[in-house]
Amino acid sequence: MRSTSLSTTTIVLAIVAMGIIALADVSIKQSAGKISSSLGTLVYAITAVGIPLVWTLWTHWNGGLQVTKEGVFWSMATGVWFSIFTGLLFLVFSQGVNLSIGSPVIRMGGIVLAATLGIIVFREGINLQYIIGFLLAAVGIFLVVTR
Repeated sequence: MRSTSLSTTTIVLAIVAMGIIALADVSIKQSAGKISSSLGTLVYAITAVGIPLVWTLWTHWNGGLQVTKEGVFWSMATGVWFSIFTGLLFLVFSQGVNLSIGSPVIRMGGIVLAATLGIIVFREGINLQYIIGFLLAAVGIFLVVTR
């Protein structure tokens, strides 16, 4: 099992990622119902190519890229899952679901499922604090949905 201490850089990156995902959810909510879900997902996918392309070229020019078959496979799987996820968000929000309910429920549910997979598939550790966190997430989902 890996150490659970996080560097300041890791914490800052996680906080920035939280902000970015929130902005993505707001963008999807704003466009849902104004563009078909399939086309919105396609526009997202096409738009999402630019930043990684520039980053990949920069990495290549400044030290090289690491590439393995397994890395490419799992990266492609990530693209499939995020594309489906984005399409589902378009569908959910086009049904009139509030951003303040849909995003937290979907995200917290996903976090609980991902953590469960980490424990079961990757044999990551579990302790009382972790169990309490799971219970608090479940209570949080309940409170958000029933507000």
